[in-house]
Amino acid sequence: MEHKALSLLGLARRAGKLELGFEAAAAAARSGKALLLLAAKDISEKTFKNLCYEGNRAGIPVFRLGSDMEETGHACGMKRAGVLAVTEQGLAQALQNAMEQEPQEKEERSYDD
Repeated sequence: MEHKALSLLGLARRAGKLELGFEAAAAAARSGKALLLLAAKDISEKTFKNLCYEGNRAGIPVFRLGSDMEETGHACGMKRAGVLAVTEQGLAQALQNAMEQEPQEKEERSYDD
């Protein structure tokens, strides 16, 4: 299932519906543009906690991918990508569905202040 999620990330990148990097993803979440926040499996716990905070604040789901930063980046046409925001409803839903079908790849957390 990870292959499907990575393919969808590549599609989102080509469509211009993906924000890359923590600051861009957080800004997209704050502005209401982001519909789904994603993190590579090897980002730091602190970064993931901060991403979850932004997602909770914006009321959008946050998932940790089963791929590392290099695999995720390669799917997006970059060298590395650790944090991403999906800004299109159909792609966000398809990615969320792909990750929910494979429970061991899904890691959704909620961090409160």
